Amino acid sequence: MWNLSEEQARTDGFLSARYRADDFRNMDRDGALVVAEDADRLAGYACAFAQTFNPGAPLLAAMIAEFPKLTFLGRPLHGERTCIYGPVCVDKDYRGGGVLRGLVGELKEQLRGRFDIAAAFIAKSNTRSLVAHVDGLGMTVVGDFRFDGRPFWIVAFSIPPEAVSCGI
Repeated sequence: MWNLSEEQARTDGFLSARYRADDFRNMDRDGALVVAEDADRLAGYACAFAQTFNPGAPLLAAMIAEFPKLTFLGRPLHGERTCIYGPVCVDKDYRGGGVLRGLVGELKEQLRGRFDIAAAFIAKSNTRSLVAHVDGLGMTVVGDFRFDGRPFWIVAFSIPPEAVSCGI
């Protein structure tokens, strides 16, 4: 949101935290990082990582501090099989074309068997992201919190378990 006007942030969405290249490498090692490309152009990306990964983001720590109070489908968010979803970003020219759905689907595949739940924060002022994730992808709002005077939603989604072989 650092280089956007209030109107741009409201209509286009925004990221609430900054990450370095090393953070992305560590997220990929610790969880998953998926990229959507169109020829030579980056259409979008999505990341997920274990709660124990610390990119030094106080906003992320504030969200994780809420986990002991929250559940999703009867399971506690503070469990070791909950990962953090995000950051995620889809290029403006590719929005509405299924890129986000594809990124999240591939992310779930890469996380399958290691995590059961993914949780993320969305700034309450970022209605575009909330609509895309809750209405568009079926994620569930499980709580909220404040950081630096700003309100955020916490959303969660299931990661399908590994396929079980019946031995037949």
